[in-house]
Amino acid sequence: MAATFGPCDSCSKASPLMNIYIKSEAINYCSFCVEMMACQGLQKGETLASLKKESENLKKKLEEERGKLNDIELHQVAEKVEVVAALSLKTRRVLKGHGNKVLCMDWCKDKRRLVSSSQDGKVIVWDAFTLNKEHGVTLPCTWVMACAYAPSGCAVACGGLDNKCSVVPLSLDRNENLAAKKKSVAMHTNYVSGCSFTNSDMQVSNEQ
Repeated sequence: MAATFGPCDSCSKASPLMNIYIKSEAINYCSFCVEMMACQGLQKGETLASLKKESENLKKKLEEERGKLNDIELHQVAEKVEVVAALSLKTRRVLKGHGNKVLCMDWCKDKRRLVSSSQDGKVIVWDAFTLNKEHGVTLPCTWVMACAYAPSGCAVACGGLDNKCSVVPLSLDRNENLAAKKKSVAMHTNYVSGCSFTNSDMQVSNEQ
């Protein structure tokens, strides 16, 4: 809409005009004719003032409905949550072997073996049923902060303050030196705090 001056296309009076488009056709109407054209679409008993009032009422109702969807206090939400029964936890196995705090653990997909890493610089693969240590690897750093079991069960990944993410293939020969088979797959500029395998056994690591 643009304001110009000239004869109105409706009443032919020279006055400030509003250039409006109806079905892509440009017409120049004065303000009086524009208001008259708007009133032609009104229903019986309707006025521009009544429509404006109805519009304001609809806006207020919309704001009220939006207000109902706003977040409420935490205690109000908690009142609607059903009480959870007390969990009955029981220790099944205790795996002893690390000389310092355990920082990370991961289960193998066979739901029997797991790998753990510790501040003692060691990564241990356990048989959780028999409590036996199946494999042990000593890394050249004290804090091994991350470890992960490959979905295939044939390798573990680990990393920590050595700034490396390493993959260690697991062998059926428990006397084999796994540390010699360890391969560093990622070098970081700072310590590694987490690692995991994708389904294709490609390894991903997180650096801090």
